[in-house]
Amino acid sequence: MKKGLPALVFLVVLLLVVCIAYFVRPYQTDAPGKKENRTSSPGAGQAEPVWVNKKDVITVEWDGKRTSWLLRRTSRTKDAESGWTLNGKPVAQAEADTILSQMNSLLAKGAEGKRPASSLKNKAIDSNVTVTSGPDAEEKVYLISNETADPSIFWIIPSEGSYVYPISEKDMNLLEKTIDQLKASSPPK
Repeated sequence: MKKGLPALVFLVVLLLVVCIAYFVRPYQTDAPGKKENRTSSPGAGQAEPVWVNKKDVITVEWDGKRTSWLLRRTSRTKDAESGWTLNGKPVAQAEADTILSQMNSLLAKGAEGKRPASSLKNKAIDSNVTVTSGPDAEEKVYLISNETADPSIFWIIPSEGSYVYPISEKDMNLLEKTIDQLKASSPPK
């Protein structure tokens, strides 16, 4: 019995250490997909920009090398849904919401990979996006560009921001495909 006693004590102590480490978790990291709100870095207290606020947007004009389009709110009443046009042809509220949601999704995905605007080198402008929103019809301009070294990544460049946000070519193509389908399926005005 005396020979097995040190081994038993060692196992009990090891079990206690494991239990304490499990419940205390001194080296715990954030769950996947969750980011801790850190305020130690410059500008960390600022909220990430929203590309388009769905309820306030009046127009979105996308003028690019590969595609150009204009989404415009035609009416706004408190009791009814807004009317929308895409390149002058009527589109349903759900279709306009899809476009705006996809645009916001691009920015949200890019927020994790944002980098200082000054870090872009040899950029080529692909598109110019103007969003008009709010009661004062405030315009915000964004450039979409890519670097000649990696043309498969596009960058959202807010005119008033100090960061740029990456967009994969796949996500850009998905938005363009949605727009092209809506342009093709919209009934004539």
